[in-house]
Amino acid sequence: MPELNAYQKEAVERALRADELFLVHGPPGTGKTTTLVELIKRAVERGERVLATADSNAAVDNLLERLVREGVPAVRVGSPVRVLPAVRERTLDALVSREPEYGELKKLYDEIEKIKARQRALVPPEPRFRRGLSDEEILRLARLGRSARGLSSSTISQMARWIALRNEAKKLYQQAKKLEEKLVRRVLSRAPVVCTTNATAGSELLEPERFDLTVIDEATQATEPSCLIPLVKSPKLVMAGDHKQLPPTVLSEKAKPLSYTLFERMLELYGEPVYAMLRLQYRMNEPIVEFPNRTFYGGKLLTPPEVARRRLPVKHPPGGPYADPEKPLVFKAVQGREEQKKGSTSYYNEAEATEAVKAVKELLKAGLKPEQVGVVSPYEEQVKLLEELLKNEGVEVKTVDGFQGREKEAMVVSFVRANPEGELGFLKDYRRLNVAVTRPRTKLVLLGHEETLKRDPVYASLINFVKEKGTYIK
Repeated sequence: MPELNAYQKEAVERALRADELFLVHGPPGTGKTTTLVELIKRAVERGERVLATADSNAAVDNLLERLVREGVPAVRVGSPVRVLPAVRERTLDALVSREPEYGELKKLYDEIEKIKARQRALVPPEPRFRRGLSDEEILRLARLGRSARGLSSSTISQMARWIALRNEAKKLYQQAKKLEEKLVRRVLSRAPVVCTTNATAGSELLEPERFDLTVIDEATQATEPSCLIPLVKSPKLVMAGDHKQLPPTVLSEKAKPLSYTLFERMLELYGEPVYAMLRLQYRMNEPIVEFPNRTFYGGKLLTPPEVARRRLPVKHPPGGPYADPEKPLVFKAVQGREEQKKGSTSYYNEAEATEAVKAVKELLKAGLKPEQVGVVSPYEEQVKLLEELLKNEGVEVKTVDGFQGREKEAMVVSFVRANPEGELGFLKDYRRLNVAVTRPRTKLVLLGHEETLKRDPVYASLINFVKEKGTYIK
């Protein structure tokens, strides 16, 4: 494991010392998951039992993968979305299959399958065949070799055999379930760390399990009710996230208050004594990190010199400013207009889409691999248009919201909005802007309609910042 920096160490130490609650604030690229893995590892070394959760399966798998790499014996409960062997091997099913009595369990299930196959060759006692006869009557008539209600003795005999087989399978199934429950309980009771989603933490399977510590990763992307599920499983809670990025998606207007997270509520209630901020960021070079650092993080983020100096890894001379390593931050003022499709509430902007394609092609021509480049827009319609225009380039195109938690070498951002009123819609949620500008490592290309964006003070300060410290293209 990489050596922890001073801020990560402090967060781990304070979280271990905390009585009931601790909050780890991890801005982009500050190693939040690395910090949590160290915390969980240390808690296990102290003899504690840990429940590690997140709202999404992908986030749980990411945490599990890192724990496995560090040799922490964790069990994954639920359905992993990653097919990585390291993740698969730690699932409950995989661990149960290694128990000595698993052969016996498999034999029981195989036996049940054989019975089902035998049943398929018989007349089932469905209403159209049984003609109102109960199971008991069918079994009695079969014993006597009798026919009844227009049913031949052969049909009755087949239905009776089907019922007898079902009863036999039922008994075997009960045996199998009992044995399976025993093996599951044994595997879980031996596990010092259980990884699962917030929702599955409340499942019947984990009902009897108790823990000393609950750790919730990506807590600022989970609704409060979602966090309350794992919270009740232990007397102590550590949450990690970044409340300066996007909150959980809540579509219902009535439920909008649910986008205010438990992390934020606890931070507001208890503040500094239960809070540590990871301040050293390893993702963005200096020209890219400076604006979000000043605007969203109070200037508290620090960048190691080797990260600050990093430049776009081009293999060929750049054909323009979009792939120039010496121009890490570019704003291109695009004279386009926003449009809406009939019946859609989303927007698209063809001029910006054309410019985004130009930027991507420049980056690829300079030798970047398609997987090193990402394109985002806040609007679904623009994403669809960009996907269509870039379908042969192999680069990832997503909404800003869909790219949270991810990073690329180079990012192209299309803001879309362009109207005389200066209407920005949900671009006014500055957390969305923060996510958009903190995804790249060495190159950030911003495409927008300057007159529209400048009506807003934060976007105006972004454009002025680029004019002062970056590359502004009229």
